[in-house]
Amino acid sequence: MPEAQTRLKIAGHTDTGRRRDYNQDHIGFDQELGIAVLADGMGGHKAGEVAAHMAVKFVLGKLQKLILQKTYVSITSSQLLEFLSNTISSSNTEIFRTQKEEDAYLGMGTTIVATLITGSQIYVGHVGDSRLYLYRNREVKRLTKDHSLVQDLIDRGFYTETEARSANVKHVVTRAMGTKLDVDVDTAEVSLLPCDILLLCSDGLTDMVSDWQIAETINENIIDLDLAANKLIALANQNGGKDNISVILIQT
Repeated sequence: MPEAQTRLKIAGHTDTGRRRDYNQDHIGFDQELGIAVLADGMGGHKAGEVAAHMAVKFVLGKLQKLILQKTYVSITSSQLLEFLSNTISSSNTEIFRTQKEEDAYLGMGTTIVATLITGSQIYVGHVGDSRLYLYRNREVKRLTKDHSLVQDLIDRGFYTETEARSANVKHVVTRAMGTKLDVDVDTAEVSLLPCDILLLCSDGLTDMVSDWQIAETINENIIDLDLAANKLIALANQNGGKDNISVILIQT
């Protein structure tokens, strides 16, 4: 086990919310190896749940195998980002083929945000509008950029961030896993400081809870990561719970 990861704490929870009949989100993590993966599935008759499960199982498994290999210590940062991108792309291919071969899964897809922490660095790969945030000094900063129609409209000046929260096109993703044979994966490497907290979440949280509320909730429950994750989900439900809600918190 990589010694640098023994200090990490990870807590994660997923909830159906107040408006959905079933949960199409899925999460997975490995505290000892410093890996976390979150997916928000889409598709009728629970097909999105299948896509999300496939994505998390595939990506988590591949990252676990990589870290446990002896050759892992000689991998450069750029190679690690490439591996993360290729792993998500390979998972995309599996989901795409499954939805083409099984009528019940036709049209299914999923977002994904996957992180790997090694030493003081975090490596992230993502597709869709599930997000990664960094909590530091009582504030949260988004580290990923949504692949969504509303984000495109923000970038083009049609909406401000505040106006976008009530836009009718909020849930239209422009990039997702499983909908096409190939997918573009965004990756990044970020340096971490001691006591930083990372938040992976689905849009079921961020549509219901503002960034300042997220920061305040983490700050008020910072000594108990599991409680903080549950409090975020409870707040999203309190504010309407219109979608499935998934949260993973990682404390460095």
